[in-house]
Amino acid sequence: MNKPHYLLYCLSLLAALFIFETEIVHAQNSTSSPYSMYGLGELRSQTNARNAGLGNAGIALSSNSFLNTLNPASYQGIDSLNFILEMGVDGKYSNFKSQGKSANLSDANFSYLAMGWRINQWIAAGIGVNPFSSTGYEINTTALVDGIPAEYPLSISGSGDISRAYASVSLVPVKNLALGVKTSFLFGSLNQTQYHNLTYIGSNAISNETTDYFHNFYWEFGLQYTFQVKSNTLTLGAIYNPGQSLVTERENSTYNSAGAIFENTTESKDDFVIPEEFGVGLAFNNNKNLLYVLDAGLQKWSDYSYDLSGVKLKNNPYVRTGIEYTPTTNFLADFYKRVNYRLGFQYAKSYLDLRNNQLDETSISLGFGLPIRNQRSRVDVSFEAGQKGTTTNRLIKENFFRVRVGFSLRDLWFQHRQFN
Repeated sequence: MNKPHYLLYCLSLLAALFIFETEIVHAQNSTSSPYSMYGLGELRSQTNARNAGLGNAGIALSSNSFLNTLNPASYQGIDSLNFILEMGVDGKYSNFKSQGKSANLSDANFSYLAMGWRINQWIAAGIGVNPFSSTGYEINTTALVDGIPAEYPLSISGSGDISRAYASVSLVPVKNLALGVKTSFLFGSLNQTQYHNLTYIGSNAISNETTDYFHNFYWEFGLQYTFQVKSNTLTLGAIYNPGQSLVTERENSTYNSAGAIFENTTESKDDFVIPEEFGVGLAFNNNKNLLYVLDAGLQKWSDYSYDLSGVKLKNNPYVRTGIEYTPTTNFLADFYKRVNYRLGFQYAKSYLDLRNNQLDETSISLGFGLPIRNQRSRVDVSFEAGQKGTTTNRLIKENFFRVRVGFSLRDLWFQHRQFN
């Protein structure tokens, strides 16, 4: 495929990705976590199914056999003749416990769609779309009427997603050093509806619906440096996100069960800030059958505040690590010997501090890379089990099990035909 044709093809695919993600992601309720009612909701993982099997680590991994979206510098690993197309889905089953009660919920979602290719000897690029955060909850409680010693049922529900469409560029200024930059456009809306069932006290029910719209560009930077240690390859990686304010607009409507509208307003709010992030990683490859990765990082949420009583924002450090074992890369060997076997671990603090308890999350993962088309393409499957939150101070503890499936398809594009 010649350059004018493949550039047109990539632009067309980017437009298709944008439309696809907007329609699919916003048509679903992407989470069932009650903690998603705060801030921007539940922050979605920005990794793919291969990273998930490695504890979501990979800041120092090269994109030689998959698209590592954790670090834009990784795209330098794409082979000069390869075009890589990836997509993924995930499903999650959760058990929530609090004050002696429990509930089971599940959801399944689109996870990511991306592509990457090499432009020339020094530059590689990629584009894609994926969810950035999700909201989905329903809370049933009671409220008091001002001035009257009476209670009435109150239902609070929320839904919505913030999505990311991005483009990455990676270049090699000197041997063994790769630099990368990713620009993303974040967009979406979060909705909350409060239903006041005042029929219990002889009045019409009242609903209050609030929708916050968010959008803005977001930048990320990365580097990777690779060197040889005897017969082994060691790569060091780093990422930095300077943070960005999301332009925010709020629509608010209040109406009763008879259809009478009491209020309908639109206003600009203070922009919601996504804080800066630092991350470092290490990848060790013995160039035979063993790969080890380790990441550590931090997002500085504590520099900002949240306008809700009892809720604080805290820095959320994380540690992720994983190991991959591949018996052989010989495509003539038995299938089970060509499979990538992965094991990972992750620990992270949430950016939410509720009732003086900063939530945390711990998980372990098991993954498999199943080769297809003579090892060129692969189906990645990961299984993750973990827990988040606590039952302390009447909070909610979540035990979850997540499955992710990703398809990584590689094709030869930029070779010249010798025969027609």
